[in-house]
Amino acid sequence: MSAANLERRKNSTITIPIFSGGQSGISSTGKAPEKIRFVAADDFPPFVFRDSEQRLMGYNIDLAREICQNLKIACSLEIRPFGHLANTVVNGEADAIIAGLTITPDILNQLQFSRVYMRFPGRFVITKNSSLNPLPDTMESKKIAVVIGSRHEAFLERFFQDAIPVPFDSEELARKAIISSEVDALFGDGMRLSFWLDTKAAESCCKFAGGPWLDPGYFGGGLAIATKAGNTKTLNAINLGLSRLQTNGRLGELYLRYFPRGFF
Repeated sequence: MSAANLERRKNSTITIPIFSGGQSGISSTGKAPEKIRFVAADDFPPFVFRDSEQRLMGYNIDLAREICQNLKIACSLEIRPFGHLANTVVNGEADAIIAGLTITPDILNQLQFSRVYMRFPGRFVITKNSSLNPLPDTMESKKIAVVIGSRHEAFLERFFQDAIPVPFDSEELARKAIISSEVDALFGDGMRLSFWLDTKAAESCCKFAGGPWLDPGYFGGGLAIATKAGNTKTLNAINLGLSRLQTNGRLGELYLRYFPRGFF
């Protein structure tokens, strides 16, 4: 169920995720192109968004810049509607998509994907005075808040069969249940929970418990960069850039910049 290697950053309590592999199986070798033209949509915070002054910002923006700087090549990024991103690359108007495209069999007929650079684990949250260690064999009869119909509810029912799922219609209601100790734990998206834990709405109630749960069948394959199928030159260069940024620590620095609490 775990798909990431994790390391503890020196002098920090934040765990930096290390991802490896990708969907394409293409090696990270060969001569880089002179330029990579990225496209993205600007409605995917904190990965791509606009600030109050309409400046383009986000993890993916900085990542694209870092890849090109590391490879010492030119780089551009254009914003397009999300639904047009794939056609933009397939038609040759751009070279790479840096956005949250879902990898499906149909899309693999047109696009190929880099190594994964981000995943979204499921995480348990408990109250600060709780010592609960959420594992399948420690959760018997424990009440766990989840959003009804979510992938987290399905995961809980499959792997934590002795626990008692308590479904709620929304994230807000599930979070209120853990604040009031109506349930023993809350299970949901780690990234979204990491931001919530630092808000006033959380009332300093809670903390992460246990480690990250990663299963592509439930939580998706993660974020990867897409190029047109057959464009091995660009994809090889992107994979090489991602590998170097992982090795030299820049991916970890980007992670801490945008996710200061961390969710791994």
